[in-house]
Amino acid sequence: MRLKANCQLLIAKSRIYNGRPVKVKENSPLAKLLDGKLAIFTGKGGVGKTSLSTAVALSALKTGRRVLLAEVRSSRRIPPLFGVKTENDGPLRLQDGLEWIHLTPAAALEVYAVRLLRFRSVYRAVFEQRAVRRFLKAIPSLSEILVLGHLAFLIEEGRYDLAILDAPSSGPGALMLAAPRAVMQTAPRGPLYNGAEWILKLLENRKQTTINLVVTPEELPVSEAVDLHHRLKDELELPLGAVFLNRTLEDPFPPRAEAVLAAAGRHPLGSSLASSAALLRTRLKLQEVYIDRLRAGVDLEVILLPEILTPGDNLTVVNQLAGALAEKA
Repeated sequence: MRLKANCQLLIAKSRIYNGRPVKVKENSPLAKLLDGKLAIFTGKGGVGKTSLSTAVALSALKTGRRVLLAEVRSSRRIPPLFGVKTENDGPLRLQDGLEWIHLTPAAALEVYAVRLLRFRSVYRAVFEQRAVRRFLKAIPSLSEILVLGHLAFLIEEGRYDLAILDAPSSGPGALMLAAPRAVMQTAPRGPLYNGAEWILKLLENRKQTTINLVVTPEELPVSEAVDLHHRLKDELELPLGAVFLNRTLEDPFPPRAEAVLAAAGRHPLGSSLASSAALLRTRLKLQEVYIDRLRAGVDLEVILLPEILTPGDNLTVVNQLAGALAEKA
């Protein structure tokens, strides 16, 4: 079986991605991520975390891997990228080899309880009572444990080579990842403690799991990323992968551009061009400040990904991001 799987991966590496061969650099952050079982992405809201998670899923898919792309506490943003409309939480097929799921505590509770109790009728008789549900909601960290446990069950089943979790933003994401340890520190030994311990083993397994930070070159996203890095590494001691610095701008100015723009600024027709160029140069200098601050605050590789400005639908943009990811990482 292992020989067959290795052969499939070798064959898959000759496939094309947007007209170009798929090449994953050996020992790169992307290679490490794809070789694991679980890749988690978190960061401040609005930094492109969902787009990057989807781009990584497409990159993994093009290497022949079977991929599960999971969302938590979202508005089911990923299926529409693939032209799929859904009102349920999946699992749902998006492409051959790629499935999506929206992880919710309610669905996770049913999966967990049915596996534990063996009979769905027993689950309905016990856990669908309002009093029981109110009691369960009052248990600290239970929602996070249920969601992570559901994901761990799906990974353990072996249907997927890689699960990618588009986790909640920095604060809620850190609370979710801290939940197993918090439960083990407060709950007595029993099913809840054992489940938390099982999840924590998956999260702490450096060969199986990478937790990746997504950030943009701006004040608040960088500050949150540095704080989150400290909490995940030093307090929770979880395995970190890389920092993906999204939406960076490349410097378009050739040598001696400053003199040319200064001359253009003295001409009535060139003043607006010179003014726009000056604003862009200011933005690029500020970007460098944030990049330097980020690199000084984390001890991870920082992968710069470009701002995608090409017109197109959302999936086109995600495909281009995946292409950039293959080149940069």
